Amino acid sequence: MSTTTPSANSTDLAGPPSAGSARSGPTAFQKRRRRRVLLSAAAAVVVAAAIVVALSTRSSGGSAPGFTVAYGQGNVASADSIIQTQPAISKRIKAKLKFVPFNAGVTAIAELRSGSLQAISGVGNPPVVGAIGTGTDVVVVIAQSFDADALIVPPSITQPSQLAGKSVGVLVGSSEDFELRGWLKLNGLEGSVKVVGLASEQAVAAAYLSGALQGAYVQAGPEAQLVAKGAHAITDAQKIAKLGIPGLNVVAVAKDAIKHHPDVVQQYVCAQVQATRDFTGPQADKYLTDSAKAQGVPGNLIVSATKAFPFIPLDQQLHWLGRPGAVDSPIVKAYAQTAQFLIGQGRIKSAPSNAVLAAHVDSSFVQKALNGGC
Repeated sequence: MSTTTPSANSTDLAGPPSAGSARSGPTAFQKRRRRRVLLSAAAAVVVAAAIVVALSTRSSGGSAPGFTVAYGQGNVASADSIIQTQPAISKRIKAKLKFVPFNAGVTAIAELRSGSLQAISGVGNPPVVGAIGTGTDVVVVIAQSFDADALIVPPSITQPSQLAGKSVGVLVGSSEDFELRGWLKLNGLEGSVKVVGLASEQAVAAAYLSGALQGAYVQAGPEAQLVAKGAHAITDAQKIAKLGIPGLNVVAVAKDAIKHHPDVVQQYVCAQVQATRDFTGPQADKYLTDSAKAQGVPGNLIVSATKAFPFIPLDQQLHWLGRPGAVDSPIVKAYAQTAQFLIGQGRIKSAPSNAVLAAHVDSSFVQKALNGGC
């Protein structure tokens, strides 16, 4: 006599098993049904896990984190324009690397605060100190350059004292503004020289040429324009820096990026160091010409302008940044002075302590890069 296996529907028709069958253990049908339930549950777990992985991958953009850097364009190249145009360097940064131009440090700081940027390259004293003073977690990891401005005056002025009673123009609220005011104070001219802040250095040069100003603190193009008209430089940013009032253009990184991806930050600083060696080394012309596209200028302009720019040598990094946490480093002292400048302008209410400023400077990344830790 043949035996047929009941279907899933037939169990409803057959009714519950008898007491005798229950005592004799589960039927073959019950075993198969249990296996189906277990297999279905296991499949559901696998599907759920796959969905979680897919969603997490989508939200994070894959295994490589995003790392967006704001940098300045123009006739002067930087380590960042070299990194962009040299795949051998950029590929060492294990991130989704992106570079975006910026024109104003304050705007870039706001973007970093919002999470749109992870680093700002070439940002000056006031934006960095302003950010620290308003609670934005930025960390300086490498110093790139001084400002390239010079105080341009007529041929008749050869001594600082001759500026007394005169008007001098500068880009308002900038590192240059900070430097100029500091230099005037050192020379006892703080109250006797009128500092006129204008919206651009081109506007400063135009006001000087019109006779409205007797001095102009400007760089590069505007400086050359005024010198061609017979003016000359009585001092410049590098000399002012040596007097203890340095305007330092640095790389500032979001503290959150350091917290979550310290390896990427280290790779980026290593790339900064290598790129600096490249564009200041024996093949500098090649690297600089290659970088022209990233800088948005013709290649024939970039070489001479970059070579004349006051970059901070790699062997001076630890001098300017000091050891981690050092409250007496040159950069902390400069930032403390900048804080007083910003208070005078109403941009921050109180000055961060030297200890707070020092906590936002970390030389360990560049130290490791310089010591072959890349």
